Amino acid sequence: MEDFFGTAEIGVLSFASEKYAIVPVQLTKKKIATIAKALNVKVVPATIGGTYLIGALLTGNSNGIIISPIALEEEVDVIKKELDNVRVGVLNSKLTAVGNLILTNDKGAIVSPEFTKEEVAKIRDVLDVEVVQARIAGRPYVGSICVATNVGAVIHVESTEEDEELIRNVLKVPCKPCTINDGVPFVRSGIIATSLGAVVGSRTTGPELMTISEVLGL
Repeated sequence: MEDFFGTAEIGVLSFASEKYAIVPVQLTKKKIATIAKALNVKVVPATIGGTYLIGALLTGNSNGIIISPIALEEEVDVIKKELDNVRVGVLNSKLTAVGNLILTNDKGAIVSPEFTKEEVAKIRDVLDVEVVQARIAGRPYVGSICVATNVGAVIHVESTEEDEELIRNVLKVPCKPCTINDGVPFVRSGIIATSLGAVVGSRTTGPELMTISEVLGL
């Protein structure tokens, strides 16, 4: 369990896929090493739009990374250089918090219905998976209310059976409702995970940890 800069909302400030993690550039070497060991991935320190809101402003899978249009060219270049075997695409959209609006693993993606057809096509090209536009728990910000690996997904506690069936069909993994950081329903705000490990916010309770470990197979 971790906190970054005094907050347990580590998923707002960082992101992980099965191949890599991207974290704030001022994170300590000790925390970077902890993340690399826990998730068994390469960790890339970065900023997006001059901020540390990595998890809100980008997302991706093993095939590619979608980055917010507010990103600076030099920030994108850093990620491209460090992850030269992963496609990197800046989404030219009026919607800037792309990490909150896209839920993906290596098997599929569920994205906000607010994206245009052209934006969905770009997401599909970069992530190289099936892309479905839908709401989860009645909300368009699907990336903020679910965390998915190639093994399982943790979903908002107000999700319906139809939401869970959607995740099973598109992401092709089992899912289970849970909260993070002692009751927060926006689970991505407090967790980064791969199929091999997870790092969760420091306020996460024992029962939450048990559910997360069970559904993610950890």
